[in-house]
Amino acid sequence: MRALLIGGDYVEQIADELRAHGYSRVEHWNGRKQGDTRRSIHQDVGLVLVLTDYTSHPLLKHLRQEAARLGVPVVYSRRSLVEVRQRLGDFHRRAA
Repeated sequence: MRALLIGGDYVEQIADELRAHGYSRVEHWNGRKQGDTRRSIHQDVGLVLVLTDYTSHPLLKHLRQEAARLGVPVVYSRRSLVEVRQRLGDFHRRAA
């Protein structure tokens, strides 16, 4: 299953954390490109992780709409590995 990581630079540790939670592929959008607000989420994405300190409001609105359309859960976190671990752990406990 694929995870979509939105926001931030140098996110390899966060991508590794997603892989540790079972997401074999991690796609990253840095959120700075104007066209990001028109991109579509792939059909095989099982989770969207949004790093809130690096994303714009128009991009967040677009992502919420796309995720709702596809039925994909969205997890919000600051760009802190500790907080990402906590948010992912909370999400997976609730989903189980």
